[in-house]
Amino acid sequence: MTPDPVADVMVYHVAMVDALSGVSIGDRWTVWVGMESEGSFDNEAEAVAAALVLADDHQRPAWLVNEGGETTRL
Repeated sequence: MTPDPVADVMVYHVAMVDALSGVSIGDRWTVWVGMESEGSFDNEAEAVAAALVLADDHQRPAWLVNEGGETTRL
C-alpha cells in the first residue's frame, strides 16, 4: 500500500530553521488530512496520537513521513 497525500492522514517530520539566521530551532511534526492542516506538534508521539484519531474518524490510513520522504504506515 502506498500513501495518498491528497486523501490520507499524513504526519510530516520537519526541521524548523530560523529564516534570518539559518539556525536550527528544533523539530516539529505536522498533521494533515489530505490538503487540510490539522495542527503542528512538538513531539512525534502527540502527532501520531492525533493522526490515529483522525484516521479513525475519516476511515483513511495514517502515515509518518520522515525528513527524507520515507513513509511508514501507522
